Amino acid sequence: MRTLVTAALIYSNGEIHLGHLRSTYLPADVYTRYLKSSGKKAIYVCATDDHGTPALIKAEQEGRKPEEYTRYWHDRDEKEFRALGLDFDVFHRTHSPENKEATIQLFEKLRENGYIYQKEVKEYYCEHDKKYLADRYVKGKCPSCGAENQYSDQCEKCGKSLKVGDLIKPRCTLCKKEPVLRESEHYFFKLSAFSKKISAWFKKNKELQQDIVGYVKNWIKEGLIDWDMSRNLKWGFKIPGSNQVFYVWFDAPIGYISSTKKWAKENKEDWKKWWGKGTKIVHFIGKDIIYHHYLFWPAMLMGAGDLPLPTKMPARGFLNLEGQKFSKSRGNYVSLKEYLQKFDPDHLRFYMTLITPNANTDGNWNWKDFMSRVNSDLIGNVGNFLYRTTYFINKYFDGQVPSFKGPGDFVKKWKQEYRKVTGHMELVELKKGLEGVLKLSGMANKYFQDNEPWKLIKNDKKKAGQILGVCANACKNLCSLMFPFTPFAMEKLSKEMKTKIDWKQADQFNKTWKISKTTPAFKKIEGEQIKKVMK
Repeated sequence: MRTLVTAALIYSNGEIHLGHLRSTYLPADVYTRYLKSSGKKAIYVCATDDHGTPALIKAEQEGRKPEEYTRYWHDRDEKEFRALGLDFDVFHRTHSPENKEATIQLFEKLRENGYIYQKEVKEYYCEHDKKYLADRYVKGKCPSCGAENQYSDQCEKCGKSLKVGDLIKPRCTLCKKEPVLRESEHYFFKLSAFSKKISAWFKKNKELQQDIVGYVKNWIKEGLIDWDMSRNLKWGFKIPGSNQVFYVWFDAPIGYISSTKKWAKENKEDWKKWWGKGTKIVHFIGKDIIYHHYLFWPAMLMGAGDLPLPTKMPARGFLNLEGQKFSKSRGNYVSLKEYLQKFDPDHLRFYMTLITPNANTDGNWNWKDFMSRVNSDLIGNVGNFLYRTTYFINKYFDGQVPSFKGPGDFVKKWKQEYRKVTGHMELVELKKGLEGVLKLSGMANKYFQDNEPWKLIKNDKKKAGQILGVCANACKNLCSLMFPFTPFAMEKLSKEMKTKIDWKQADQFNKTWKISKTTPAFKKIEGEQIKKVMK
């Protein structure tokens, strides 16, 4: 069984901040690393979402061409993501030949199958700026929840999908004047035709996040509205036979397919195997795009008729910073670039996973808690055990891991907990998985402490060696189990220990080998570092 893992495509219109990482990019990477280290065939696919109006607006403001502007952010985003250890198999762009071809092909299939039609609609038009206004050019009050400053396509607070004319007191984001409504012929996708099919899919697929399914069912009960999938813009892919371009939410998810095609071509693979039977498709998304992924995207796939539906779609909530919403203007903001200039990428990966359950609830980044959890749970628990064990073996046994007899109660308990951790990872319960690994490390620390090898070494070196042999195997196993969460440190340590990252073997205690001198896996965070970022 293959697994295709994707993370929601990031807008190529600005720098990555810590909030972007929580719901999608980091958990998708942790999950993929788990799969690969377990010997399973998996790829991690992502790209920048280039055709959104946010990118067009920013490009216009800076006097740059949209293609040049989005290319810059694609390259910068990829560099920063990879510096955090996000091991994409492909990080592509939606503004690409592959995506243009795939988008037009899917559109033509939907039209051939009777799911595309045209009709006259009212569209916002700014008489001052003399232009039709796409979604991000218009802001107003959400008619559903009353939230202010919402764009005309979707309310970011309640998630409700909006149509032109829904906003209360709309205004042009360019000149702040109220736009008028004009008639324009648009292309529509018959989303309403898929209510029963999507409901049946929800019932059949138990791997979908059930709290989200319950939430989305309410939208289906209200009645799905056909989806306006064209825009009067110059930036984007032209709809065949039209001067309009595809709405960004039509070509963006198709980017999952086109990026896979790009990867397959470069790696001499058949992309259809990755979008066919025998492949699990897992989309990691944020709660702000649930509507698009649980309704629009599966309906598009169903309408095409020959593409598989997602297997899992884990959705997580937003991240606050010190209890407040991320805001550049208010100074409550930390970019990934800024973080990486001051702290270890493994520390972020560890802490973010630890504060992010597999649910669409919001979370909070707290600098003091970050320091406390890293210093106590990661360094005091995991790092301390790893270094003490390898230090003793190098000092007293010349790096040769001593042999030992019998599994004992410790190893039996380890195997039980290992199975639980693996179960959590399979279910994408990454926080629970990490907590389970910390429990295993805590057990190993207790075993080391209770048996006091530092005392035995003088009077009973053989017995001390047996204890350290068990501990060395626990170190080997912890390297594999911690690898998805803290890959930089574990890759370095596994090289020093001369072992391989292998999740499948992380419950085995049957190895003796020669290790080299090791260094501490993690560096402690100092209070002064935290004081500086909290100023």
